[in-house]
Amino acid sequence: MRGVEDYLEEIKRLEEDGERITATVLARILDVSLPSASEMLKRLSGEGYLIREQGGSILLTPEGRRLAHTMLRRHRLVECLLTDVLKMGWFEVHAEAHKIEHAISARVEEALAKALDYPDFCPHGHPICPVDLRTTRRLSELEPGERGFVAQISEIKEEVLPYLDKIGLRPGIEVSVKDLAPLHGPMTVVTPDGVTSVGFELAALVRVTEVE
Repeated sequence: MRGVEDYLEEIKRLEEDGERITATVLARILDVSLPSASEMLKRLSGEGYLIREQGGSILLTPEGRRLAHTMLRRHRLVECLLTDVLKMGWFEVHAEAHKIEHAISARVEEALAKALDYPDFCPHGHPICPVDLRTTRRLSELEPGERGFVAQISEIKEEVLPYLDKIGLRPGIEVSVKDLAPLHGPMTVVTPDGVTSVGFELAALVRVTEVE
């Protein structure tokens, strides 16, 4: 069962990614029924954490954003701990961090950040600071011949991350587009691991920064 903090975290993630946030989108990402998502959003609105606009769009209130940022920061710090200290794979730490984040106090959060030397980004490329000032584009928006560095993976799905790692699409690596099939077909991309094909929808989850 998904709780208040889970919903606020996911809304904040979508907000960072510039996505339009609705009950339908949240139900899909959180893998809950639409009635369940709608009921929770009604509760969060009543408690002052979000505003539901006409048309269904969802906006966090200042209090909702504060709580969501706190939980996301703790989650991403734990992910850094698991990868940097415990040497787990970047693609396998999301679910583990989710189990731990809710038990972390403000004191432990600050001690963890200090021990990790205040990292700027989590292993998936998302900002630990409040604002991400990088300009990014979706990999799916690049044309043949264009290249960039993988900055972040937009949607954290356990079934997606190991596959991206397997084909070499990891945060921090350089990727270039070799070919693009028409009508939103698969892209042929080049990574340090070699040449691979990636579907359009999957490529849309990968955000890149331009190579300077």
